[in-house]
Amino acid sequence: MIGGTGKTGRRVVERLTTLGVRTRNGSRAGEPPFDWQERRTWGPALPDVESAYVSYHPDVAAPDAADTIDAFATMAVECGVRRLVLLSGRGEAEAQRAEQAVAVRRH
Repeated sequence: MIGGTGKTGRRVVERLTTLGVRTRNGSRAGEPPFDWQERRTWGPALPDVESAYVSYHPDVAAPDAADTIDAFATMAVECGVRRLVLLSGRGEAEAQRAEQAVAVRRH
């Protein structure tokens, strides 16, 4: 769960936990820590992860978001993540680029 302490991520974590699904919270305060601006933190957050809910901070429509999300999605798939779900804003050009970056990496 990338962004599992945020507004929507917190709700997803709560629901998954209620269903008995084991979750790992990817955040700067998480264990291991995850920070979008520090790519070295991405890999340690991915072992044994099958699915990931991804919320990009500061915003999926930010100018560099699509490239960052593309790099993360590539790494995630290489680490064995089989499903990526991206929280996105509909209809925004940059958001659509980020959505495409995740969609092309689906198994």
